[in-house]
Amino acid sequence: MNGFVGPITKRILLLRHGQAVHNPRAELAKQAGCSHEHFMELMRQDDALDAPLTELGEQQGQKVRDQFGSTMLEGVDLVVSSPLSRALCTADLALPPSTKIDISSPQRRVCVEHFREINGWLLNAKRRDQSDLQKMFGHWDFSSISSTDETWTEELESEEECAERGYLGLLWLMEQTERSILVTTHGGLLRFVMNQHPHVRMFDGRNSTDTTQLEESQNTSNDARCVKSRFGNCELREFTVTLEGTPENISASESWRPIVTLTEITNDQVEEEEKSQSAAL
Repeated sequence: MNGFVGPITKRILLLRHGQAVHNPRAELAKQAGCSHEHFMELMRQDDALDAPLTELGEQQGQKVRDQFGSTMLEGVDLVVSSPLSRALCTADLALPPSTKIDISSPQRRVCVEHFREINGWLLNAKRRDQSDLQKMFGHWDFSSISSTDETWTEELESEEECAERGYLGLLWLMEQTERSILVTTHGGLLRFVMNQHPHVRMFDGRNSTDTTQLEESQNTSNDARCVKSRFGNCELREFTVTLEGTPENISASESWRPIVTLTEITNDQVEEEEKSQSAAL
């Protein structure tokens, strides 16, 4: 380690995938207040290998593009996804491959294992072989993933292990040259990394004019919508992500465990669209 640079700050958009075939009954039960055990049992009953989007899930992805294509998604220069097809499809629907900010610099689309759902036990968490994914999504870069799924087992990954993967994924994002990044991932991983990882801090910067006065968000029932709360299907949130005092090479510094700070931000147009969505429900 030759010293420190920084701070590093990026604009990162986190998008949960649209509704997939294993989601409808489990999500409905979750909204009604079911136990975690019942939620998981319903997903097991409706399980499917690399569960694809439902028709509604595809519509949700298109709706993200229609609502936020000229606002939150404007200026994205790197698109990152879990290797599960429901996340890859959602990314392409929300921000189609033909969309370019600069014709001389097309958006990179990179598949990253760190951002897959909590792994194991359920077949919907098992990914396809690299060759199959390349045939289905030829415009994506799958060079960083193994030829077969070497990490899925019949035992469910622990929440702590899942949170650690998410944390490593955030560090990977901070190493990239791009400054505005869309990440399409999963509800479980987002919940665990945002709520349980000791090196991830969440702040609420929505409607705040003085970011120096922000307090770390607490997931309490008094919050209108806490920044740590569970993502809905195809829910998009915008964050400023910062690392302080970063070593020159994050990957090479194995013992270095930085604090990753995510501050949720928004703008007036997004607020109005959220209000109109709520009114339509």
